[in-house]
Amino acid sequence: MLKDEDRMPKASLSEKLRGWFADDDSSSSPAESRRAPVESHRELVDTALPRDAESTLSLERRLKELLTHPQLLSAGRIHLINFANLRKRLGDSWPRLRDRVHAAADRLINQAIGPRDVQFRNGDGEYIIVFAALNRQAATLVCAKVAEELHRLFLGEPELSEVTISTAVGVVDGRLLYEEVSAADLLRELERERQVPSESAAPLPEAARDGAGVSATTPAEPRKLQLASQAFERIDTMFRPVWDVRRQVISTYMCTPVRLFPDGTSVEGVAALASISDPQRLAAADMDFLTNTVETLDELFCNKFRLMVSVPVCFETLAARRSRQEYIGLCQSVPTYLRQFLSFEFLRFPDGVPNGRMTELVNELRPFGRRTFLRVDVRQPNFTLLVGTGLTGVSTLVNADRGAEARTMEELNSFVAAAERAGLQSCVAGITSTSLAIAARAAGFTFIAGDRVGRTEEVPQHMLHFGWQDLFLRGSKRPG
Repeated sequence: MLKDEDRMPKASLSEKLRGWFADDDSSSSPAESRRAPVESHRELVDTALPRDAESTLSLERRLKELLTHPQLLSAGRIHLINFANLRKRLGDSWPRLRDRVHAAADRLINQAIGPRDVQFRNGDGEYIIVFAALNRQAATLVCAKVAEELHRLFLGEPELSEVTISTAVGVVDGRLLYEEVSAADLLRELERERQVPSESAAPLPEAARDGAGVSATTPAEPRKLQLASQAFERIDTMFRPVWDVRRQVISTYMCTPVRLFPDGTSVEGVAALASISDPQRLAAADMDFLTNTVETLDELFCNKFRLMVSVPVCFETLAARRSRQEYIGLCQSVPTYLRQFLSFEFLRFPDGVPNGRMTELVNELRPFGRRTFLRVDVRQPNFTLLVGTGLTGVSTLVNADRGAEARTMEELNSFVAAAERAGLQSCVAGITSTSLAIAARAAGFTFIAGDRVGRTEEVPQHMLHFGWQDLFLRGSKRPG
């Protein structure tokens, strides 16, 4: 359906676009016509972008280069995304989350577009993207995937039927015309094309098919390397001991994803999951971790072992309705007598998840475990958004860079102080040296984990008294 600018809530932006792309003034000289787009863009930059001279000039240069190609408009490469519905659904939370929504939108768009494409924001939640090379269908799909991911970050399961992508398709009698389609319709069309591929259809770029992460200017699906190391992509389940500092005991183990490499090295935790971009594969991994943890707990319980085990679960698994229901269904099968020994650690949660959304997810899992921790960056400034969500605490990971230990110690102090202000317990992993262990204890962490406390094991051990003397004794036996 075609709509002109008088019938769309984009009049001011449409006027500026028409000024860039419609050659209405026949009396203008070619030189004046070439200058007008850049001058119009400068006017928009003054109202919609930070006043950073270097970035402004860079953006103007990129836009000027794009505007030298008159086929942009006819090719359907100018797109508008409006997030008015997201703003409406966030309601009273919008003023507090506005900056985070804009930052997330900028990040998602910049990941999805190519180096020669241009994006910027007009007003409070309307984005224009000018694609340099993608055809109309591929460009529109990129916009739809951006809209889907942004809604998923802040609202969970997105209502994409209310998210529209507008494509500038022409100028008639001085009026800029748009064709509007919902993101839901676009993604349904994409799913049909995946199920019934057309031999005559040109291949879409990876970014248009699977979301952000690959340059949107790629004309076809890139060739994939066949590497021997791909046989080592299996992720195993290991368990890392956690020191309860106040009780001076190791009574908790963290279920830790571990990926082994051919040379004997490994990565664990979030790093082991970093290579998984497919949400379905990630959800399957989360359910494997839960299954392995509960089965191990059950065996330990039958052998009169009594200890806590935390199991990781990723945001992508809980954010999508289908995978969340499957995960909750598996949780419901956990015997009641084991739930008191089970905790959950939320991984890969984006910054700025609304308080209400976090509360909902915590409450979904609360009946099946004793504690819920959220993994965050050690430089997290405050946790006021987490107050009242029902979370037990926050966990973080520090790196083993000896040269950065002084800075890490300062970050540990700030982290615990912020957690305490929010009424949350705190856990730190990655402690590999005695000095960091002392700093973590002095900062007031509730739980400490890392090679200095104990290495990962295939099966958790009995509850163990662990005091300061034990820390130093263990340290003298293992280099740290």
